[in-house]
Amino acid sequence: MVEERVTGFAKVLVDKAAEVEEGDNVYLSAYSTEVLPLFDEVRKMIIKRGAYPHEHLIYDSQLGRAGMDYDWLTNASEEQLKNVSEAKRKELEEMDVYMSIGGRENERELNGVAPEKISLRKKAAKELSEMRSNLRWVLTRYPTDSLAQNADMPTKEFEEFVFSSVVDVDWEELERRNQEIKEIFDQADEVRIVSEGTDITMSLKDREGVSADGNHNIPDGEVFYAPVRDSLEGHIEFTYPGVKQGNEVRGVRLEFENGKVIDFSAETNEEYLREQLETDEGSKYIGELGIGTNRQIDRFVNEIGFDEKIGGTIHMALGKAFEDCMPEGEEPNDSAIHWDIVKDLRRPQGDGGKIILDGEVVQKDGEWVF
Repeated sequence: MVEERVTGFAKVLVDKAAEVEEGDNVYLSAYSTEVLPLFDEVRKMIIKRGAYPHEHLIYDSQLGRAGMDYDWLTNASEEQLKNVSEAKRKELEEMDVYMSIGGRENERELNGVAPEKISLRKKAAKELSEMRSNLRWVLTRYPTDSLAQNADMPTKEFEEFVFSSVVDVDWEELERRNQEIKEIFDQADEVRIVSEGTDITMSLKDREGVSADGNHNIPDGEVFYAPVRDSLEGHIEFTYPGVKQGNEVRGVRLEFENGKVIDFSAETNEEYLREQLETDEGSKYIGELGIGTNRQIDRFVNEIGFDEKIGGTIHMALGKAFEDCMPEGEEPNDSAIHWDIVKDLRRPQGDGGKIILDGEVVQKDGEWVF
């Protein structure tokens, strides 16, 4: 049964998300031997499609998680952390597709690593990350023991949860529903989100959303926007912790004026939050507003690739905005970071709340009312 689910998972990645074609050069990376069942099945499918896998397993200090492993960050000099490999740049120039299978033996291995080292490495890796984003790219996660522990679930139960969020999704129905949501948000000028500890407004004027329905991140299921950069006003308290490079920040609260974070606090690891906000000028602004639409994902599992897709939630990302969301001729917010944090608007699972478009309530307590 598990083997059938892995095959189904791989087919979504190769055929739907990446659309691998004969002759493609595919950059295929993973960071743990625990993900080998999916890695091997994806590799086999790539070969069967007449394409060429370029395998990167366990270590990839220039791309992937951009050298974000304990040994690299604790032992590399500042010069090494700033290095951008010419060889890696040339390799990416030859690629058509980038595919990464996440899941490590220890998802918290970077806890305690100096935040300034992480920020420095992310700045250096920005060029390669942008090259990657210009390819047909796919990111996913495999149900490892470590991810199951983070989710506070038995491994077998977590495996079924992950497979269900990918293999059991009616992708045509999700695409149809996403399109409905996108149409009403595309027509709106102002979005207001009201909830416990939250009252925040932002402008989507002249913005067009992107329906994420199985093209890049797997699992998938969201509609996302790049809000007008200087339009955010008010404050938001996020329901779930922000996790980045294994660092967990609980109780994140942000206050905005003219689009910029002017005050912040956190119940835990506030210094890491501070370091991320100080990465560069763009990291103090919001690059994304996302609306979760995958109803197969119905619980928080402490892994953003799943949590931001929960139907009935919204998430906001500090930092980089995506060009696909921008009007022609307008530059997106630029930053070395893109950090998604989730606000749950459902009851009783989350805080409850409303999404209001131009004064009209369109979602209440996680349920659409349009």
